[in-house]
Amino acid sequence: MSDLDKALADIVEIKSRLARSSEFLGLGPAALAASGALAFCVAMGQSILPGATEPVAYFAGWVATAIAACALIGAEMLRRSRRHHVGLADQMIREAVLHFVPAGVAGAALLAFFAQFAPEDLWLVPGLWLILVSLGIFAAARSLPPGMIYAGAWYFLSGFTVLLLAATGHALNPWSMGLPFALGQCGIALLVHRATEVR
Repeated sequence: MSDLDKALADIVEIKSRLARSSEFLGLGPAALAASGALAFCVAMGQSILPGATEPVAYFAGWVATAIAACALIGAEMLRRSRRHHVGLADQMIREAVLHFVPAGVAGAALLAFFAQFAPEDLWLVPGLWLILVSLGIFAAARSLPPGMIYAGAWYFLSGFTVLLLAATGHALNPWSMGLPFALGQCGIALLVHRATEVR
């Protein structure tokens, strides 16, 4: 390895360490609140439309909602990171996203597993998804604005509450996804907004 290659590798390593130890300022309250409003609207739509709580329609709706929410949050994250983190933007985004990737992969794997091998137990998935979101938030909490641990606790408690409520009827309820996500995302938006005001 040449001296130039070693120097470039050292710079990348230093940037990665700085990104891991810095607070991520890329989250925007508008996109977070919009994702919460989207979850509320999807839950309302599924509670009205006939057949929307059948497993295929139910999970197709929520997977599409998750993709749309990630796109909203991701677009604002890119814009804000370029403004707040300048030269570290790419590293900061990568570090932030890496905290949530395991939870996202686990959520997709759980849905695929239950759909294939235990379709009668699909009622468990909404609660498990909420718990996975909480674990992603807890994993990223050190680099997120102060108070984000409360958002993680909200999703964790919501997940177990949804599991307890669904355990009696084993039914898929649109509000078991819509309400926790609507309140959770709006709560995170408020935390991010307050943290932005302090600066």
